[in-house]
Amino acid sequence: MKLNPISLAVASLISLSSQIALANEAPTNTLNSGIEVITISAPKLIHSETALAEGNLVMPDVADWLKTVPGASINKNGPITGIAQYRGMFGDRVSKTISGHQIIGAGPNAMDAPMTYINPIMVESVSVYRGIAPVISGIDSIGGSVEVKLKRANTSHELAVSGDFATSYNTINNASTVAGDINISGSDVGLLVYISTQEGEDYEDANGNPIKSTQYDKEQAGLDFRFEGDSIELGTTWHHNNTTNSGTPALPMDIDYIKSDRYNIDGQWQDNDWAITWQFGYQDATHGMDNYSQRRNMMKTMHRYNTAEATTTDYKLQFNKNSWLFGLEGYKAEHDSSITNHNNMMFKILNFNAVVDQRDSVFVQWQPKIEQKSYTLGLRLKQNRADSGSVSSSMAMMMPAVKALQTQFNQADKNISDTTYDIAFSSKIDLSAELALSYGLGLKQRAASYQERYLWLPMQATGGLADGKTYVGNINLDHETAYQLDLGLNYDNESFSIAPHIFYQKIDDYIQGTPSQDMRVKIVARMMGSINTLQFNNIDATLYGADLNWDYQVSSNIKLSGVASYVRGTRDDIDDNLYRMSPLNSRINLYFQQSNWQTNLSLHAYAKQTRVSAINTETASAGYALVDWQADYFVSPGLVLRAGVNNLLNKQYNDHLGGTNRAKGSDIAVGERITGMGRNFYLALDYQF
Repeated sequence: MKLNPISLAVASLISLSSQIALANEAPTNTLNSGIEVITISAPKLIHSETALAEGNLVMPDVADWLKTVPGASINKNGPITGIAQYRGMFGDRVSKTISGHQIIGAGPNAMDAPMTYINPIMVESVSVYRGIAPVISGIDSIGGSVEVKLKRANTSHELAVSGDFATSYNTINNASTVAGDINISGSDVGLLVYISTQEGEDYEDANGNPIKSTQYDKEQAGLDFRFEGDSIELGTTWHHNNTTNSGTPALPMDIDYIKSDRYNIDGQWQDNDWAITWQFGYQDATHGMDNYSQRRNMMKTMHRYNTAEATTTDYKLQFNKNSWLFGLEGYKAEHDSSITNHNNMMFKILNFNAVVDQRDSVFVQWQPKIEQKSYTLGLRLKQNRADSGSVSSSMAMMMPAVKALQTQFNQADKNISDTTYDIAFSSKIDLSAELALSYGLGLKQRAASYQERYLWLPMQATGGLADGKTYVGNINLDHETAYQLDLGLNYDNESFSIAPHIFYQKIDDYIQGTPSQDMRVKIVARMMGSINTLQFNNIDATLYGADLNWDYQVSSNIKLSGVASYVRGTRDDIDDNLYRMSPLNSRINLYFQQSNWQTNLSLHAYAKQTRVSAINTETASAGYALVDWQADYFVSPGLVLRAGVNNLLNKQYNDHLGGTNRAKGSDIAVGERITGMGRNFYLALDYQF
């Protein structure tokens, strides 16, 4: 039985709720609000464990850093296509903000997921809200929230110049990164300019097999200009991205190109009582992908080229006074996508046409300061609007089933308006000088994505699900509603700390593919060589589990730390598991620092995953453990040399979240799980001045 939303809202407002935290293995910061913060910070050239996180610029995808966070992981459909996952939820359910902005990808299959737009050298920090994310963290945070802060230009009164240059090389795929930024400031203004290139060939697994469609080529550049006065700060930013010839072996196509330009303006003003911040953004992105240029496809009649375009405008206005925070936030994204065959000029599918996804919201959060206790209470109201233009397919002329689906979609009322809301209440109580209890309750809602609504013809444009199934959308999907609980303990003394959490959430109207009962859909799918097509529908689901982070200071220069994560996701309507759940895993780090040296030896172990989704034809995966090692030598306060090895023992393994292979011509068969990288040696240099 579903609860009355108004009754639940009232109950949530008067109930105690769990701690909200940003988490990884780094030191913990506790805000006055009780929001516990553990953040992955980009390294400044001092001895710091965060300088060892995932090799920094060695890995081309910023999303890889999430593997160091309890409860978090990534779905990898290719080397630079990381999709954030937190406690079993992924994709659009997890809020991703880049310096406060909502980044919407152009591709309908998340080849350009939001975190792929981030340049590693520009990252100041990557944070994940542990437990129930506060309402201020993002418009749709039903599955948690990731916040990436980018560098901004530094200002100064006198002329000053600073910068950062970094380069790295990987042996496993002949990959290299060259990146740099320079900051020039004076007269209370500053200009930061950056540029980077990242490229790599197909990597090899531990058995020496080259894995097809794992190459990448990415260039990024941009600038940030800033003015800072006594009580006001103004800034404007431009980011450019150009990705070419990059593989996504878990998807039916590879990246031909992704080109985007993003423009932001922001500012803040404050006096003794008030602080006002504002930001506006615009992004124009185009994306081309195909199934023949980077993988074997001898059937020219089945060559497909997908061209996708997206423009996004976003805004945020926020007011702070004492314990209160008020704000307005929203975005409007417009999407187009068409599929062609250069061998047949008559073939064309208008897959998504004039699709609009608009979300506007207002939020308020209260953070009173109480001795030995802290609370955070927030409410966000959201208005979700979606619409689509008419679609078409050249196949409609000769295939009655395609014609019928096209006519049905074009005649349907596609203009959707849906009101949703989020409530989060958190509390933290200091039980002693070393022990604190955190607890909480939240209600989060999410409206359907444009792919889930407007995918009218059986296809795999599913926002990166990568299960090999064809899907159709459902215009009349209800919004998801999650009832969330989180309970945690934090113990911290001079040498040892540990923070275990347990969580539970019941999700009504969870959007999931279920077998299509439409005979026309089945006919079209069979003609395209697919069976058992799924339609996005509402079901009920449950997610629960536990995660923890800990560290132990063995001596003044030796430290042990680690994280562990477990999540279970089940469907409530049938006896089945939710798709693409990360298995039980643990990461243990041994950190040593002496004089100008620091080094880290890490073990990341995964249990086997046998609780897989039958409806998605998901296969089980075996357990495995990987050993990584990295060492930094600080030549001077501004120069560090870095060397390391990934997969030191050359373990042959299959990452459960890495997906199954779709690329013909590889040394692993289509349908088999993609094998991970073999032993990789790398060198890197970072110079800051």
